[in-house]
Amino acid sequence: MDQGASKSLPKEPSEEEFCLALRNGLILCNVLNKVNPGVIPKIVENPVIPVQSTEGAAQSAIQYFENMRNFLVAVKDMQLLTFEASDVEKGGSMNKVVDCILCLKGYYEWKKAGGIGVWRYGGTVKITALPKGSPPSLVGSESADDSLDGSESSQYEQLLEFLHLSNEVAIEESKTANALAFLFDRFGLWLLQAYLRESNEIEEFPLNAMVIDTLISKIVKDFSALLVSQGTQLGLFLKKILKTDFNSLSKSDFMEAISLYLGQRTSLASNDFFKFCICGGKREVIHQTVNHSTAHAQLIHLHQRELKEIKLDFQETKLGVKQIHSNWAEQLRGLEHHIKGLEVASSSYHKVLEENRMLYNQVQDLKGTIRVYCRVRPFLQGQTNGQSTVDYIGENGNIMIVNPLKQGKDARKVFSFNKVFGQNVSQEQIYIDTQPLIRSVLDGFNVCIFAYGQTGSGKTYTMSGPDMTTEQTWGVNYRALRDLFQISKERSDFIRYEVGVQMIEIYNEQVRDLLVMDGSNRRYPFPFSF
Repeated sequence: MDQGASKSLPKEPSEEEFCLALRNGLILCNVLNKVNPGVIPKIVENPVIPVQSTEGAAQSAIQYFENMRNFLVAVKDMQLLTFEASDVEKGGSMNKVVDCILCLKGYYEWKKAGGIGVWRYGGTVKITALPKGSPPSLVGSESADDSLDGSESSQYEQLLEFLHLSNEVAIEESKTANALAFLFDRFGLWLLQAYLRESNEIEEFPLNAMVIDTLISKIVKDFSALLVSQGTQLGLFLKKILKTDFNSLSKSDFMEAISLYLGQRTSLASNDFFKFCICGGKREVIHQTVNHSTAHAQLIHLHQRELKEIKLDFQETKLGVKQIHSNWAEQLRGLEHHIKGLEVASSSYHKVLEENRMLYNQVQDLKGTIRVYCRVRPFLQGQTNGQSTVDYIGENGNIMIVNPLKQGKDARKVFSFNKVFGQNVSQEQIYIDTQPLIRSVLDGFNVCIFAYGQTGSGKTYTMSGPDMTTEQTWGVNYRALRDLFQISKERSDFIRYEVGVQMIEIYNEQVRDLLVMDGSNRRYPFPFSF
């Protein structure tokens, strides 16, 4: 199966030669890829060092570790017999290595023959459908030299006839038949119970002759496959014993090997299996009379009672599900009624909200679409406390200004504004009259707030504030932006706002954009007239 193996291995290699040839994993990977193509996608092509070379024994583990690891992982995934990497080292156990290769050989021959029937080796079972008209083979994958010719077949037929007439064989066969019949019935009825349990969720599930025939057909197919598998494994085991040393193997040794094999198989069997055996896995003979018909009737009665209990449970569950559905329907109707009430309340709320918005902005219009406020700047630090030109500030928005350079009526003039703020007014009081306009902006009205006055009159102080880090000293601009984002956040569930920023200046009768990236082209694109 691998050309490298024929070059590095002699025809009859010793155990040491065999180990050294397999250590780098190249032969094993190539063989496994031939058995199952593509199972090892990457193979490290390190050369196979002949076993006669002194380098073979001292080959580094790094050179072959990847191939050996990939081989062992792939074999384990295929559920075949495997071994440890240390088994191919000096002092390792070659039995596991040989068993793995023989298992791989048997699997390859089974797959090469079409993968029909049962493949079993060392406890690993893979069952496939048996083709119609093809009798199962008890021998499995054996070489051509083990086949029987015409002269030998007649002798084996006489042997089988002798065994059939033997009283001891007949008694053992009867016991085995009873055990198999019991296992067959138990497995079949268990499948029927599983089918009934799985069908509980269906209101009307089929239970007719076709279902029974399907279940019985499945049981027969599975039991046939298992018997063929067991026959294949037993035949391979017996022939392996005969091939070891046929000349020196006596009947007593052969029977002792069979007893050892049966002991190993018994230890591997589950505890549940012992419940079904007549002897319970022990050697002593237990005399017990069993009325098969009575036991069978009791079993049927037991299953009928369980079936009635299942039907009662099914009816109770069905009634419970109907009650739950009824409760859900009632709750759903109540929820629908509640949602309709919420819809009516929401519609009324939006109507009231729209009326409130209109009334609110009407109040703002009544106050005046154009409002002019006046703020009196106090004396700055360092200035002498001279006489102020402000003579009087009225509560109705009037302010009287005194001109000391004039006499009589011309010395005093009265100016009227919407409101006049004195020298001791805080930044918050200045913003109170402006704050309602921020809501009007979010209601869709155009609002413009600006400060006008000569240099040093306090425009920046009023609009921005003296200290940006302290909220108490914020001017109109920062307070307006704060309320703008706060109100838009409160309305975010039903209105989405987009906020834009633009900063321009008017200097020497030119309008310039202060946010443009290119400093050389700050002139605003359209002309302004003054």
